[in-house]
Amino acid sequence: MILANIAGQMAYSMLSLYLIDLGASVGQVGLVFTLASLVPIALQIFGGWFSDTVGRLKAIAFGSTISVFGYIFFFTAPSWEWVLVGLCVEFVSNSFVGPSFSAYIAEQSDEATRGRVFGITSGIYMVVTVIGPALAGYLVYRTNFRYMMAIAFIFYLLATIVRIWMALSERF
Repeated sequence: MILANIAGQMAYSMLSLYLIDLGASVGQVGLVFTLASLVPIALQIFGGWFSDTVGRLKAIAFGSTISVFGYIFFFTAPSWEWVLVGLCVEFVSNSFVGPSFSAYIAEQSDEATRGRVFGITSGIYMVVTVIGPALAGYLVYRTNFRYMMAIAFIFYLLATIVRIWMALSERF
């Protein structure tokens, strides 16, 4: 989750600026986030059902695999409209990973320590909200948006490989 969330924080923290760099107006930036937000609204319940049906780690691996394609759209996008498509694809992934990860953490923790486990998990997530944007800003400053998105893709691809490995290695 750390690698995936660093990638997400890298991409999301710079997405508005990237869209503008690709020629979007401020109104179109708002439209991108509004339209993309409809995806998890439509799919979040299905993602939870899928997680219940196939298993938490398999749902996380499946969602991550979908997200890899969203990141490919991010760094290859010739225009802001392609970033919108990539964001929608990435949000499909969120609909599978989000409910599955929370349920997985709950199932893998003792009732007596569940609060602490969620506290640690949330704390780790807060760390990536510092690392991701800082790394993204540094990379964009030193290179460009496309390069930064390619690095975010590599982080997410590595996370997906780990998630697939975990799903295939899961013992019942």
